[in-house]
Amino acid sequence: MQTINENVVAPRDKFIIFHISGGIGKNVLATGVVKAIKREYPDWNIVVLTAWRDAWQFNPYIYRCYNFQNAPYFYKNYIKGKQNVKVFALEPYMSEKYLLKTSHLLPIWCELCGVELQNEAPEIFFNQREIEFVNNNIVRNDPIFLIQTHGGGNADIKHSWMRDLPIEIAQEVVNEFQGEARIIHIRRDDQLELQNVEQFKGGIREMFVLIRQSKYRLFIDSVCQHTAFALGKKSTITWVRNMPDQLGYAFHDNIICKAQDEIDTLDWSILEPYDIGGQIIQCPFKEGTKLFDTKEIVDSIRKQI
Repeated sequence: MQTINENVVAPRDKFIIFHISGGIGKNVLATGVVKAIKREYPDWNIVVLTAWRDAWQFNPYIYRCYNFQNAPYFYKNYIKGKQNVKVFALEPYMSEKYLLKTSHLLPIWCELCGVELQNEAPEIFFNQREIEFVNNNIVRNDPIFLIQTHGGGNADIKHSWMRDLPIEIAQEVVNEFQGEARIIHIRRDDQLELQNVEQFKGGIREMFVLIRQSKYRLFIDSVCQHTAFALGKKSTITWVRNMPDQLGYAFHDNIICKAQDEIDTLDWSILEPYDIGGQIIQCPFKEGTKLFDTKEIVDSIRKQI
C-alpha cells in the first residue's frame, strides 16, 4: 500500500520561494509584499523561508513557511530539477531607492519582485484560541498601555540612540499614565527598564494579540509599529533618525525628533549615515540634547481613544 509523504512535491506544482532575512518587524511588513505577489501570481504556491515564522501563522496567501534552521528536504522539494519555480531572495535595504530615500520600503520591495503595490498592506492572522488565551490570562478586564522603547539591534550596546526612545522620556510618559492603565513594557531582559511597569514575558504571538487588545500604545520603529498597523490599531510612534515615509505609516501619529545633528559623525558612514544598531561613535547629539517633547507624546497617546 502506497503511503502519502508530505515531503514529496508534485512536479506540476508552481512555487515562489520568498526568502526573507532580518527581524520580526521586517517580516510583518513583508506580509504586504507577499499579498501583492499572490495577486500577481494567483496560481503559484508561495513558500516563505524566514527566521520568524510567527509573522506568517495562518496567512492565507502562502502555501508553506519554513524556518532557516528547520527546513528538511527544502532543496529537494522546491529547487532541485524544478522548472516552475521563482526565487525572490532580495534585500530591499540595499536597493538604490531605499538608500537614496526616494520611496517607502513596501513599494520598493514589490518592485524588486517585479510586482506593483496596489492596495496591499501588512496583515496578521489569529485563531480563536489565541485571542481567548490572551484575554483570559493577560488582558482580563484591565485597560492596557503597551510601550516598546527598544528594538532588536545590537545586544552589546543595548540602547540604540538612532531609533530607541530615550528611557528618561519614556519614564516621564509612564508617570503621566500611572493609575489609568496597566502599563506593560515590551523589551529584552538586558535592555533598559522602566519603573512602576510590568515587563511583558509572553511569546511573539501573544504580543501580537496584546497589541490588538490594548487601549494605549507608544512604540518606536520596530515590530510593534508594523504589527499595530497590520491590525488597524492607531499608535504613537517616535522617530529619532529613521523616517516614517520610508519605514512607517501615515495611519499612525508619527512624532519625529526635531533635534538637529550637532556633531559631524559621518566620516565612517558608508551606504547610510547611521547604523540602526546605534553605534556610539556615530551619535550626532551633544550631551543634554532632549530628543522629544514629553507633553507632545502624552497628548498624542490620549488621542488614541
